[in-house]
Amino acid sequence: MKQLLPMVLGLASATFISLASGVAAHAADEKLAAALPEAVRSAGKLNFTISLAYPPMEYSDAGSTELKGFDIDLAKAIAERLGLTAEFQNVEFPQLIPQVVTGRSDMIITAFSDKVERQTQLDFIDYFKTGNVFYSSVDHQGEIKTEADLCGKTVAVATGTSWVTWAEELGKSICPADKLITVIQIPTQAEHIMQIRQGRAQASVIGLEGLLDLIKQEPGKFYQIGDVGEINHYGIAFAKANGELRDAVHATLNVLKADGTYAQILDRHGLKEAGVEEFKINGATK
Repeated sequence: MKQLLPMVLGLASATFISLASGVAAHAADEKLAAALPEAVRSAGKLNFTISLAYPPMEYSDAGSTELKGFDIDLAKAIAERLGLTAEFQNVEFPQLIPQVVTGRSDMIITAFSDKVERQTQLDFIDYFKTGNVFYSSVDHQGEIKTEADLCGKTVAVATGTSWVTWAEELGKSICPADKLITVIQIPTQAEHIMQIRQGRAQASVIGLEGLLDLIKQEPGKFYQIGDVGEINHYGIAFAKANGELRDAVHATLNVLKADGTYAQILDRHGLKEAGVEEFKINGATK
């Protein structure tokens, strides 16, 4: 998950990025637009803060400044329904909260987890389900079907992330003391996959959206082991004082869900399993 291992391309100062339209056009909804704060309606735009790069959520191809990803398409759909233009500011991950609470942007939409401690400064609309998953290459599918089958095996995990603790603690809870999961810390997903292919590891850990993207990019080569663990939600985040805009965006998301746009954007990025049934406000309880 991004909050555990942010991969950022932005500079400390915000970088404004333009992009071509990638969402089917819809007419602005006058009722939704009328609920906007006057300052936003007059400005004619929504300023979204993101932190590149984290495919499939927000990224750009090598040599291109065009933004892609689920968050980008959803932000554009929100702005369009409100009769506004979407603008994006790319900042380093630690600058996300300051960017919003100081009013330099309207909201954060960048695989940013709703957490109770963050709710002291921000309000969240939870819009995307994430969590931790074990996965491996399909040649292990016969021998490793559940998390318990990882007992006595080696799992490659991104260095310094909470995935390390999660894998170790899960192993202690399901494995005999003399047959625990061996966790090795290695920086990148590409290296994890190499470890599996070379037989030095039998599995790895990734965020749900990362695995869905990997399966989409390389169909038939990888599979999920067991259930999603430590389920939590990414939230669109607003300054506490910006409740009027939060409510307007919340109403817009409900319309996008009702008319199928939300599901279409999920499907476009292979993320159907990460969709939410309800857009909760400040849904996190820990």
